[in-house]
Amino acid sequence: MTQDTPGPGPEELGPRPQAQGPSSELSAPLGPGAMSPGPEKARAPEKRPAGPWLVGIALLCLGASAGMWVQTRSDVAALRNSVRTLATDVAALRRDPIIDVSGAPALGREDQVVTMIEFSDYECPFCIRHFTQTTPLIQKQFIDTGRIRYVFRDFPIDELHPAAIRAHAAARCAGEQGRFWEMHNRLFSAAGTHADEALKARAAEAGLTAGEFASCLASDRTLEDIRKTGAIAAAFGATGTPSFFIGLRDLTTNQVKIYQAITGAQPIEVFDKAIKAVEAKR
Repeated sequence: MTQDTPGPGPEELGPRPQAQGPSSELSAPLGPGAMSPGPEKARAPEKRPAGPWLVGIALLCLGASAGMWVQTRSDVAALRNSVRTLATDVAALRRDPIIDVSGAPALGREDQVVTMIEFSDYECPFCIRHFTQTTPLIQKQFIDTGRIRYVFRDFPIDELHPAAIRAHAAARCAGEQGRFWEMHNRLFSAAGTHADEALKARAAEAGLTAGEFASCLASDRTLEDIRKTGAIAAAFGATGTPSFFIGLRDLTTNQVKIYQAITGAQPIEVFDKAIKAVEAKR
């Protein structure tokens, strides 16, 4: 379409130009000296170079597409990593949960495969309650009758009971003299009751050689193993004390395949149900 140019007023306009051929574009009157394109030829629309703003829009679109491509690749990579992590977690869950109890203090029949492992903290209020209320029942119904092998493992929670590890060290030192249980049974007590002097007094009650016990306690040589047993409990998902794991022990390797877990100071009925479930798997 040609641009409008100033011309005569409305009263001077002649007939409106007619469309030429199939084109819908109207041809304007030709001025003096202009060359006619011919009766059958319509003028083509004028082509103008793209303005800077069009180039800018094109560049923005290109940049956005590139950004989306990069983001998509990043998202895909993240998704693949998540899938790998999930696959690893699932594989770990499929593996048999095993706890090695070699060298750990234990009670009950040595040839009994049904084994309960307790991870406990000597200053934990719930551990103290379990020890005073439920442990005597477990001793009478399951240990003394030969139905389970019972194993104790250290799990002092430093964030809650920073001095508890001294009590666990004292029990380990007593174990070196073959009197672990005599000391163990004197150690479940409130925070603030496990200073070295108090532990030495309990060691005397337990029949320990004073000098040997004091030397062991001062050396801190048992602390590393205590930390390791706590790490085992945490690796099995224990987030508090007391925590119990019940399974079947391989008498050759002393490894326990875990089938049941109990958390907290639970009534004896909970232990009875869990132990029966494991007994059924023998």
